[in-house]
Amino acid sequence: MSGLSQMQPGEKIYAALDMRVLAVLSRRVDGWCMYIGAVPGQSHAREWPEVAAGGAKLSKPVAEAVAAAYFGVDEFDAPYAN
Repeated sequence: MSGLSQMQPGEKIYAALDMRVLAVLSRRVDGWCMYIGAVPGQSHAREWPEVAAGGAKLSKPVAEAVAAAYFGVDEFDAPYAN
């Protein structure tokens, strides 16, 4: 991935920061945001929607660092949504 504008509004992707910690990058109509949460670590493919729905929203600087390191984002060409 290069820039966030390549994602469609409503699209979500996830990355494991650890076996039991997931980050979910959510592209929204008004920009993008990222949530983080603890999971059992049994099946990330089944666990990420819970993080997207009820995880803690990261601050913009932390979300940008995680997006660059774990999602390969190098262009923040969409605003961080409140």
